[in-house]
Amino acid sequence: MEIRDPIHNTIELSDEEVKIIDSAAFQRLRAIKQLGFAEFSFPGATHNRYIHSIGVCHLAGMAFDSIFKDFPFSSSEVRNRLRQAVRLAALLHDIGHGPLSHTTEEVMPKLKNLKLDIYNSRRTDMAIDPELNRPDRKANHEDYTIKMLVDSSLTEIIKDQFSDMTPYHIACLVDKTLEEKDDYFVDKDLNFRTILSQIVSSELDADRMDYLVRDAYFCGTNYGKVELSWLLSNMTYFEKKNHLHLAINRRALYTFDDFLLSRHHMHLMVYFHHKSIIYEEMLMRYL
Repeated sequence: MEIRDPIHNTIELSDEEVKIIDSAAFQRLRAIKQLGFAEFSFPGATHNRYIHSIGVCHLAGMAFDSIFKDFPFSSSEVRNRLRQAVRLAALLHDIGHGPLSHTTEEVMPKLKNLKLDIYNSRRTDMAIDPELNRPDRKANHEDYTIKMLVDSSLTEIIKDQFSDMTPYHIACLVDKTLEEKDDYFVDKDLNFRTILSQIVSSELDADRMDYLVRDAYFCGTNYGKVELSWLLSNMTYFEKKNHLHLAINRRALYTFDDFLLSRHHMHLMVYFHHKSIIYEEMLMRYL
């Protein structure tokens, strides 16, 4: 299926990905505004997390193709399943957001009510914040994302459509603290999990790339306009201790610098606009 998008033009989705998008879990993202109350300052900012998530999926696939265009995978099957895994993680990275996005996290239930047994095993090679496993802390949208991936009606759709991966593998790319249970992300003794996770969430990820240009477009501002094509074409990998990490070619260094500055300016002028902050505070007091 092809989708016409004002930011990326034509976005192509496989039949299996369309099944995910057609699910009730994903369709609810149509009703969740990307920028919450920002439309009261920027009337055009009424876009939703539905199209943003599809845009992130598209960019994640482009990033993968750019980084690994000449990489000698052991087989085309391995390349295709790793590419599909990162596209799905990007597509579903926001699936756990509540209405009005971050504001309603103030009234989410406690983590223990989600009964996420997979949180009992965290990676031992990371400095894990003890708060993450505290059962009486408030759940957040990341917790709900993992819940919807591994224990919901969406879980069965993923299993039915993608036989060469499990919902847990996708969850491992969304949440870097989850323990790897097998060698799914390993090929030729190289572990791809870190770099695939960084394509989904890092200082230079598909999520930030999409929301910066998309938010700037719908807000009618120039702050978030960056050279995505140049950034994508200069993304590469760096190997350290048999793990691949996301890197960028030196010639795109100042484009990346501009990317970081654009994010800073968008936070100052759009995301932290005083009207949005006031409305969010009023909602939090009401909740």
